[in-house]
Amino acid sequence: MSLRTRTLRAGTYLGLTGLAGVTLFPLLWVTSIALMRAPEAAAGTPPLWPHHPTLVNVINIISRQHLGRYFFNSIVVATATMALSVLVAGSAGYALARVEFRGRRVVSWLVMLGVLIPNQALVLPLFEMFRTVHLVNHYAALVLPAAANPVGIVLVQAYMRGIPVEILDAARIDGASEWRIYRSIVVPLMAPMLAAVGVLVFVVSWNDFMWPMIAMQQEGMQTLPVALAAIDREHYQDIGLMAAGATMTMLPMVVVFLASQRYYLRSVIAGSLTD
Repeated sequence: MSLRTRTLRAGTYLGLTGLAGVTLFPLLWVTSIALMRAPEAAAGTPPLWPHHPTLVNVINIISRQHLGRYFFNSIVVATATMALSVLVAGSAGYALARVEFRGRRVVSWLVMLGVLIPNQALVLPLFEMFRTVHLVNHYAALVLPAAANPVGIVLVQAYMRGIPVEILDAARIDGASEWRIYRSIVVPLMAPMLAAVGVLVFVVSWNDFMWPMIAMQQEGMQTLPVALAAIDREHYQDIGLMAAGATMTMLPMVVVFLASQRYYLRSVIAGSLTD
C-alpha cells in the first residue's frame, strides 16, 4: 500500500470520526444533562458531565409525569406501523415492479402522487373519516393511515427493478407459484430495502406530532412527543427533567437503527450499484 493511499485512508477515517463526533455530541450532552441535579443543570451552561450522576430526573418524569404510559403508546404505534408498512410496501412494490396487471401504470402514478401530497393536507379528511367509524382515540387511528406509506412503496418498487427478472422467470419455469416466488426469492432479496423502509417508517411514526395530537384527544392515549410538549409548557425551567424526556424519546430510535444498521447500509450500497 502506497503512502498516498495510506494518507487518504487516514484522512478519510479522521474526517468520518470528526463528523460522527459532531453528530453524537448533542445527543451525549443531553443524556449527560438528564443525569444532573436541577441546580447543576440550570446553572448557565451545563457541564459536559455531571459531578454527581443521578437518575432522579428519569424517575420523576416516569413516575410523576406518567411518561411510561405515553412511552408505551409510542412503542405500540411505531412498531405496528413499521410492521404493516413493511408488509404493504414489500408486496405493493413487488407487484408494481414485476407483476403484469391492467392499470399498473395508473396505480404507480397514484402512488407517486401520494408522495407529493403533504401530510398536513390529509389531516382534516382523515379525522372526519376516523371520527365517522368511531376510531378516534384508538391505536388504529395512528397506525392505519401510515400503513400504506407511498415513500416505502416507491423505494421498494425502484429496488425491485434492479433485480434481474431472469431469476423470477426461472422460478416460474420450475413451476413455482407467485406466492412461493415472493416468499422464497423476492423477500430475501428485498430484505435490505425492507429494513431501510422499516427504520424510516419507525422514525417518522415515533416523531409524529400533529396527527397524534389531533387523533388522540384522550390524555391516556397520547404519544410521547405530544406528552413531552405538554410537560414542557408546565416545567420549561426544569432543564434536567426535559433532558430526561428527550433522552427517552431518542433512545428507541437509536436502538432500532443500530439493530438494523447492517441491512440499512446493505440497501444503500445495493441501491448505488443498481443506479
